[in-house]
Amino acid sequence: MVDHPLGFPAPPLRQRSGPVDPYWIEPAWVSEGRRRRRRLLIAGAVGLVAVLAIVAAFVVLNARANYIAGKQALAAGDYGLAIRRLHAATIVGRPYADARTLLAQAVTFSTAQSLAAGQAPATAASRSLRRAAALFEAGRYAEAERVAGDLAVRLPPVVAARLAAAGDGAVAGLLLLTGAQHALAAGNPSLARRDAAAVLLRFPECAPAQALRDEAARRLQAAPFAGRAAALAAARRWSLARTAVRTTLRIDPAYPGMAVLLQRIDAAITQRKAAKAAAAAAAAAASSSSNPVTSTPTAPAAPQPPPP
Repeated sequence: MVDHPLGFPAPPLRQRSGPVDPYWIEPAWVSEGRRRRRRLLIAGAVGLVAVLAIVAAFVVLNARANYIAGKQALAAGDYGLAIRRLHAATIVGRPYADARTLLAQAVTFSTAQSLAAGQAPATAASRSLRRAAALFEAGRYAEAERVAGDLAVRLPPVVAARLAAAGDGAVAGLLLLTGAQHALAAGNPSLARRDAAAVLLRFPECAPAQALRDEAARRLQAAPFAGRAAALAAARRWSLARTAVRTTLRIDPAYPGMAVLLQRIDAAITQRKAAKAAAAAAAAAASSSSNPVTSTPTAPAAPQPPPP
């Protein structure tokens, strides 16, 4: 048989040399068992992932529920319940959201409430608070703040009124003062001024409260100029932004972030001036090269007549 264009005979088709040995053929039950084991492994992995996801979701939801309940108990003044719930609001030993901060506040408020009722247990927190309150009562305000240490939290108005009615005004004043400091550091000068004013109602000679009240008032007065400075700097209007920053610092020299912003504005203005000077020099050089200076010849002087 010839079917090649050039007349060459076509090669014969390759055929199998013989039947396949049955030894090398995999039985059907073996392949079916392998597929069954593969399916079981996949199903087991999916089931394990689903179980782990359910457990993780339960842990997170439980921590969130304890956190919400503890926060509500803290706002309602039930500090014992707040301590228990916030202590349980953990995920793998780590606190949920700001549960640790709220727990510290609950412990401090519980101690202050116990002091107001005259039932404070002999704990390190209560002893520190009593010693700090004694120093505060004696007018040693800076020492009282140092002794209070980690108890520096804002006292709820209800607890402060209860402490003042029970004769523990020093405790209320101390905690309100330290809470005002925290409020000012957290960027809430209105609350800081209010708490400092509450301290001065009972302790008008408290110098730290007076300084804090004045600083909070300056912060509130300078806040609009600081906001304007930040907006102008964001719009790259450097000259107006520098004026606003300087006004802010003139009112409140310690306004947070303004010194750094002023440095950034000065650097931007210096860079812009340098760029303008370089552009002007380049333009002057280009104009001088395109218009060369030609010197005009001077006319010869007229001959003078000889002297007589």
